[in-house]
Amino acid sequence: MKLFYTFIITLLITLHGYRKKSLSTSGALAAFFVGVGTIQNDWPVFAVVLLVFYFTGSRLTKYKAERKEQLEEEYHEGGQRNAIQVFSNALVGTILAIIHQYYYGDEESCLLDDRGSRFIFFMYLGIYATCNGDTWASELGILNKGWPILITTLKKVPPGTNGGVTPLGLLASVLGGFIIGLSAIISLGLSNLCKGYIEIILIASISGFMGSLIDSLLGATVQISKYDEKLKKITYQKNKHSKTISGYDLLDNNQVNFVSSLVTGATTAYICDLIYTK
Repeated sequence: MKLFYTFIITLLITLHGYRKKSLSTSGALAAFFVGVGTIQNDWPVFAVVLLVFYFTGSRLTKYKAERKEQLEEEYHEGGQRNAIQVFSNALVGTILAIIHQYYYGDEESCLLDDRGSRFIFFMYLGIYATCNGDTWASELGILNKGWPILITTLKKVPPGTNGGVTPLGLLASVLGGFIIGLSAIISLGLSNLCKGYIEIILIASISGFMGSLIDSLLGATVQISKYDEKLKKITYQKNKHSKTISGYDLLDNNQVNFVSSLVTGATTAYICDLIYTK
């Protein structure tokens, strides 16, 4: 019966994303897999964190869409994220939720009481804090009044440059992580088995900030940024009007997102494991 409800809830959320143009056709199929794999976990916190990431990110994508369309060459109404974009953010988190369910699925004690369960949870938390922090930073940071600075040189670069950071974007990355942490402790608190883990908010906030910085560092170095002097915006096309601003063409945006979230998630889990096992 639980699996039936999982399928229905995931289907409704996926259809909502497709109808609102937050997801493309392939993105909706990928999101359905992610939803089923995550929501099936006995601990609601996994589903809550995923849904907070999805709904807040989708909402912010549409915020001041007209302004973003002027600044972004590959702007799509609503976001229309495809399967690669969905999996680059959520695949590892989905796998962690499935592994956790297999080994620690029951709710006889708090999921933070067992070391293995705790490690998986904090890695999951770190991944989604990074994804949400980076999404918030990208969607709000591009609206900063002044031009961003490149994280490696501290020189001003056009809005949309990979590796460019702004005060608004950095603040947004902290808030993105904060909302993930807040949703996690509320969900855990409702289980009546986990109490007093308020520090999860701080952990998620730091993860959101650090994950965004790692993403920016990778974006400025192993991801190329070109500026079209005719269109006056960042471009992904090679033409006589474009010039390279920063980086090397080694990774694309999805690969950068995947690496930064994985590194931050693993680091968060490792540090928290050291803290909680003392």
